[in-house]
Amino acid sequence: MLAFVPICLVVSAGIFAVLLDARRVHGELQRLFEELREVALTRSLLDELHGFEQWVEAMPAARASTDPLVLQDLHHHYEAARATFVRFTVTDDPSLAAHDAEERSLLQSIDETLAGLGRHLETNEPIGKLQEPLTIALRSASILAHTVDSESREIGNELDQHTTNLSQFLLLLGVGSLATLGWLAVFLLRRVLVPVRDLRRSALALGRGQLDVELPVRHADELGELATTFVAMATQLREKSEELEQRVEARSREVLRTARLAELGTLAAGIAHEINTPLASIATCAEGLLRTSGKDKADNTDADHVREYLEIIRKEAMRTRDITARLLGFARHDQGRRAPLVIGTELREVAPMFTHQYADAGVRLELFTDPTEPTVLGDAAEWRQVLFNLLRNALDASTRGGSVQVRCTGHPDRVELSVSDTGQGIANEDMERIFEPFFTTKAKNQGTGLGLAIVHRIVTSHGGRITAHNRAEGGAEFVVRVPRAAPGL
Repeated sequence: MLAFVPICLVVSAGIFAVLLDARRVHGELQRLFEELREVALTRSLLDELHGFEQWVEAMPAARASTDPLVLQDLHHHYEAARATFVRFTVTDDPSLAAHDAEERSLLQSIDETLAGLGRHLETNEPIGKLQEPLTIALRSASILAHTVDSESREIGNELDQHTTNLSQFLLLLGVGSLATLGWLAVFLLRRVLVPVRDLRRSALALGRGQLDVELPVRHADELGELATTFVAMATQLREKSEELEQRVEARSREVLRTARLAELGTLAAGIAHEINTPLASIATCAEGLLRTSGKDKADNTDADHVREYLEIIRKEAMRTRDITARLLGFARHDQGRRAPLVIGTELREVAPMFTHQYADAGVRLELFTDPTEPTVLGDAAEWRQVLFNLLRNALDASTRGGSVQVRCTGHPDRVELSVSDTGQGIANEDMERIFEPFFTTKAKNQGTGLGLAIVHRIVTSHGGRITAHNRAEGGAEFVVRVPRAAPGL
């Protein structure tokens, strides 16, 4: 409200000054109108007196008895002059006191002269005797006309001066008003518009999800309090959002651990079969060694058998070690540590885990990796999870006699991983939901609906994206595109 005090004071002072000047102008205009009226009356009076003068000069010997028509016309001029003279008197003459006194003196002289003229017209004396009083009346009327005309010009000059002063004052008032409005505009810009603009920009940023809002508190006023409250609200929202993200991250890790345990349970059946084969060989060789050691005397043939059995035991033990190493590598979690890794290398580590399962299902697994071994920046455990889920999903979608092709290729700015199968493909109505959690098209108790959702979350957390489409030759294809790691990492 204080911002409007200056403009209110300027406008009030201007209005007060204009009203005062308007009152003065109104008074001057009344005087001018009165003087103009008196100018007209004086001229009318002079006209009538000049009419007298013409008859007096033309026929000075005319009498009422000898020239009644002349006297009749003189009576007419007299009555007109008298009627005009009476109109000079007004009750509220706005003239100045000095001018009014001078005017009254002249009017009194004219009045006395007119009275004398009237009395002479009632006699039968020649009209030539009216020359002297008529001259006095004409002189007084001329002086009155000059006085009234001078007063009118003075009033006109004063009105011109008032007009000039009023114009200058209005110009000054306009300049002052513009200056005040300019100051008020700057004040409003700094105290209102700029804080409101900052609030609007911060509100839009907050609406876009940018919770780290920086809003300067420019002034300790209502808008400053609003800015402080807004910053406090944004801070609370950011803290709540961070807390929620931590909770979501913790729940996501729990879901990943749960899914990993479920996948390990599925993998355990295949791994058990893989391990049983070398263990059976080891057991057979051990029994052979026991039989050989039970004989009373060993010969060269028995020695050869011992060496053969020991070699088989060594090979099968190494095979078992490799199988368990892969299983432990898949189960190991690196606590989200990001480091350069080769997706092709991880693929060659995960693929052998499915050798037995693909063989039992009658599905051929074909791997094609880029020999340049392009790297990405990521978590090896999470990428093993991605590869495991995609290979398992492709296996479940394939039919006996089909094949699954996995290609890992490098590009200048990205690495692409594609997994395609020869199954039935994805229904159109399911295409938009395949990455939703707990959505599955598998039979009951054959899937949790978390595999592809986990893949989608891991890929997007690495700055990549995953898409799915049906191939023209049949089956579906999943394509993962992730940014390539910068050289030197």
